[in-house]
Amino acid sequence: MKLAAVIVSRKDSVRIQYKSRKKIKNQSLVERKISQLKKVKSLNKIYLGTNDLSLKKLSKKYKINFVKRENKYCDEKKTSANQMVKNMLKFVDADIILWAHPTNPFIDHKIYEKAIKLFKRSTKKFDSLFSATLIKNHFWSHKKKPINHNPFSKKHIVSSKLPAIFAQNGGIFIRFKKDMIKDGRFVGNKPYIFSVNEIEGWDLDHPWQLETARTLVKFKYVK
Repeated sequence: MKLAAVIVSRKDSVRIQYKSRKKIKNQSLVERKISQLKKVKSLNKIYLGTNDLSLKKLSKKYKINFVKRENKYCDEKKTSANQMVKNMLKFVDADIILWAHPTNPFIDHKIYEKAIKLFKRSTKKFDSLFSATLIKNHFWSHKKKPINHNPFSKKHIVSSKLPAIFAQNGGIFIRFKKDMIKDGRFVGNKPYIFSVNEIEGWDLDHPWQLETARTLVKFKYVK
């Protein structure tokens, strides 16, 4: 079965302007993600979909497939994420899709390989896989209700003893193309939760998160 990685990017970003062009060390976030995926031996193809035509040179440099996306599929105000996924997959020749976001700079080829192996071994039980960060803390809902603890119990339970909650971090989504293109969802009804640590799952949504990522690399805490 053919396995392809999909990277999507857009010219503008809501919280960090030209986010995918921002650099960590000497590479933009998009180039960093491409170079990580190029080391994944399980992949047959890599696709870069964007409305930023300046990235076409990058796709030629790394010999990956470039897909020019219509502006409406890069604007969350005009098009839903589901429609964006369906549109992008029309250009992808594969049986299995690995969706990788450039805004997760610390998910490297070793982590991708591990996730792919787990998915391939687990298709009888699970229909998809997504990466998540396990968090142990005292969680409350937006309705001010405790989620995983009883704050009124006689004995306070420390966070390390609480039931863990998984936070989806957007780093890895793996699913069969036929299923993903049908409903436009990253995750199926029976997903495998692939746990990564907080650094590996680091997602760049705000400027401070980008600066933190740069600092981690600068001081060689991560590569």
